[in-house]
Amino acid sequence: MKDDFGKMLKRLRVEQGLSLNDLSIKTGISSSYINRLEQSKRKSVSFPKLVALSEALGVEPWVLAGSSLNWNKGETIGLKELLFNHQVQHNGEILSAEVKEILLEILEAILSADWSKESLLQELQEIGELISELKEI
Repeated sequence: MKDDFGKMLKRLRVEQGLSLNDLSIKTGISSSYINRLEQSKRKSVSFPKLVALSEALGVEPWVLAGSSLNWNKGETIGLKELLFNHQVQHNGEILSAEVKEILLEILEAILSADWSKESLLQELQEIGELISELKEI
């Protein structure tokens, strides 16, 4: 959890006009526990509790867990920034920069492909080669 997790949690709760008790009722988490989270007296939260809190507050769990005090619901982020500014894991292992780079190339190839009858085979071949490169790591 980021250091500002408790501040973000409180800000979202207050923005929605929820008391500690209201959020406790919505999540099944005690109000004293939520208060300790908000006051940063408790530094970590289990994933099920994080999900319950995020659902009750209407945000994605990763937004709450990796929050920034400057977070804005309308904010956009580029794929490269998403992959390289965060630790990303798959099957319990953190992805290396090399794997992230290939994943980015795969995503960009898919998103920029024309997918016309004339280009389909070439585009699929390029994407297949990138996937093979990824699997060799």
